[in-house]
Amino acid sequence: MTALLCLLAATSAESGVLDDRCPASTIPIKPGQSIQTAVDRAGDGAAFCLKNGTHRVQAIRPRPYQRFYGEGRTILNGSRLLTLFSRETNYWVASDQPQQGQRRGECAEEAPACNLPEGLFIDDIPLVQVLAKNDVGPGRFYFDHAARSIYFADNPIGHKVEVTVAAFAFESFAPGVLIKNVTIEKYASVAQKGAIQAQEAVGWTVENCELRLNSAAGIAAGTGTRVRNCNIHHNGQIGITGVGRDVLIERNHIWENNTREFLSSWEAGGVKLAVSERVVLRGNHVHDNRGAGLWCDIECRDVLYEDNIAEGNRGAGIFHEISFSAIIRNNTLRHNGTGGKDWFWGNNILIAASQDVEIYGNTLFAEPGKCGIVLLDQGRPMKSGGTYKTRNNKVHDNDTTFEGAACAGAASDVDPDCENALIIEHGNNLFDRNIYRVPRGSAPFAFAWGHAVFGWDQLRRAGLEQNGTLIVY
Repeated sequence: MTALLCLLAATSAESGVLDDRCPASTIPIKPGQSIQTAVDRAGDGAAFCLKNGTHRVQAIRPRPYQRFYGEGRTILNGSRLLTLFSRETNYWVASDQPQQGQRRGECAEEAPACNLPEGLFIDDIPLVQVLAKNDVGPGRFYFDHAARSIYFADNPIGHKVEVTVAAFAFESFAPGVLIKNVTIEKYASVAQKGAIQAQEAVGWTVENCELRLNSAAGIAAGTGTRVRNCNIHHNGQIGITGVGRDVLIERNHIWENNTREFLSSWEAGGVKLAVSERVVLRGNHVHDNRGAGLWCDIECRDVLYEDNIAEGNRGAGIFHEISFSAIIRNNTLRHNGTGGKDWFWGNNILIAASQDVEIYGNTLFAEPGKCGIVLLDQGRPMKSGGTYKTRNNKVHDNDTTFEGAACAGAASDVDPDCENALIIEHGNNLFDRNIYRVPRGSAPFAFAWGHAVFGWDQLRRAGLEQNGTLIVY
């Protein structure tokens, strides 16, 4: 069994999907039947039972307040099976492929085709798309859109070969939609859009679902979206994206997203919301994503991050960026910031150019060369004029174990003549009652404060951590 299938099998017990019957009085839809036809016939408020089996290339636009239930082995698959192939020199060729997905988003240097949404799978393993036929080799494919042909090197005979066709499983402006107990896979979602595209609607609920192997996001959340008890993994760009108010993301398993290697500083990883208010991120296990774990960016306000476990993410475990009021409490963060960034960027909790954030009751484990909790000021401009300011942030009663030298604090990344030059020191930022556990014999304690880096005694003399504790173990 391949490595990815082993992972899928190993996590089946943790999946959000339940082996359960649909509620009574739902309209049954078998694999092969048109879900959209049933949706249109039934009208607003109808409830549907998507029967066990694989429902292929279904793109559903729900009507208001409709509900969709699966039975536990219900799969919505956005791809079609390929069975006809020809040979051309060293290539296998699948012809008559008319799909033309929209290219969007920024890619990491090593994956320049990440934002081409089409996907090709052999025995459920995604191949990597390349930009030229000459770059095709084992595990890679090239889509010649002009010739409507896909070129690849792996022998397809005797294997299941699928190519993505549908761009979404669910999308509409209708309010109050429920999607429960369904697996959704292999949709050619465009960057910043989800296989479940709820961003333009209000009040959607997604529960006990599994979203995997989709080209961009698993879910795009909007105002009033509720995402609970879902297993969201191996999506091409990100687990959950979105913009909205009153968003709840709770008790989900969000892992190994950004398989296509989108540029993580653009938007990739576990969860990223933007321009959002009254957001709750609670009780999620977010790990091994190629980007930040939980991230709210650009004018986010009133965000609560609590009781989450974030570990092994390439970016920060929790990242609050150019935003405002937030509470970050009672989370466990382990070994985040693994993406190789230096200075004070490799963090477990990162507050960048934001204000009015309170961080307390968190337990952190930082591997050698990485940081615990860091505030950064960058003098970044606001569209309305002026600059974002890192001020009024309170960091207290957290417990950080460093496996190497200690690294924490509040750092300035602006020139001395910038209006934010002294915002760290004079912006009412507080560090107190935190515990720092440092291994004996490690490098000196490094605590950023503005443009300076203090040792333990220096930071105490500067008025910081007056009730804090340094433990050498």
